[in-house]
Amino acid sequence: MSTQRISLDQAKDHFSDLVTAASEGDEVIIEENGKPLARLVPATDSAAYKTDPPRTQEFSSEEESLAWDVNGWENVA
Repeated sequence: MSTQRISLDQAKDHFSDLVTAASEGDEVIIEENGKPLARLVPATDSAAYKTDPPRTQEFSSEEESLAWDVNGWENVA
């Protein structure tokens, strides 16, 4: 697994490519002014969940949609 560091502005422009790189096994560190802000890792990387394992309430289900009714989100098509 290789690690790639990228600025926040560059990450905005290349987000899709960064997600693809992470899904293929790379680690991507997003920085602003040299300070790490976020890290993209493969979803299958179990080491990423050791310090803070995912909880079921963090994910939506079939019954609970991600689109919730705040300021017209339900009307977004």
